Amino acid sequence: MQHVIHKEKSWAVAYDAGLMETPGVEYFDVDFWRSRQALTGQAIGRGSAWFIEAPFGPVVLRRYLRGGWAALFSRESYFFTGVSRSRSFREYNLLIALFTKGLPVPQPVAALCQHRGLIATGAIMTMRIAATRTLADVLSGEGPDVGVWASIGRCIRRFHEAGVWHADLNARNILLDGESQVFLIDFDRARFTPGARIDGEGNLNRLKRSLAKLWPANKPSALQLAWTELKAGYDG
Repeated sequence: MQHVIHKEKSWAVAYDAGLMETPGVEYFDVDFWRSRQALTGQAIGRGSAWFIEAPFGPVVLRRYLRGGWAALFSRESYFFTGVSRSRSFREYNLLIALFTKGLPVPQPVAALCQHRGLIATGAIMTMRIAATRTLADVLSGEGPDVGVWASIGRCIRRFHEAGVWHADLNARNILLDGESQVFLIDFDRARFTPGARIDGEGNLNRLKRSLAKLWPANKPSALQLAWTELKAGYDG
């Protein structure tokens, strides 16, 4: 990876120069890729995230959205406090650190911060992890094998032991591939304190609430078994 930052008057990009030349703002515009017939899909339930077959590989493009009362005024705009402190650059730099450490996260490709006065918008692009589905999607079908829950628990523990606190650990931010390998995605607003193990109780409680909402109504008793297995993997 060869990470480079390029700045213009009203925008800045961070990108992997080993994958692409300096990307313009248009690279973070869905219509740009749609016009080139490179848009292949959208991630359901994950806000503004699109799948793109770019010249440098299959990627996921995600725009940063606001929730709560602030979304009544603008879904994409937020306060600008500097390029390096923007949501896109913070997540991009965090992913570089986690990917370099060998943690199961998407490879960062590029990040955009556009700003005007006190207002900013942003987007991030990551490599798409091949042949994966979200845990939420798997639950809507047959559900993962019992042993996969322990793998999910072990994966989450790896992040906590590395000092990573995930701001939104839910079933849509956990990916499983065909061999039941586990990945975490969407590290917006996450915190990383190397060398300090994270108290993961809050993360786990958030995940459990997410599972309870998505769990198939015809399999209520299986949730406790799955959670017991996940916790056994986490505590292992």
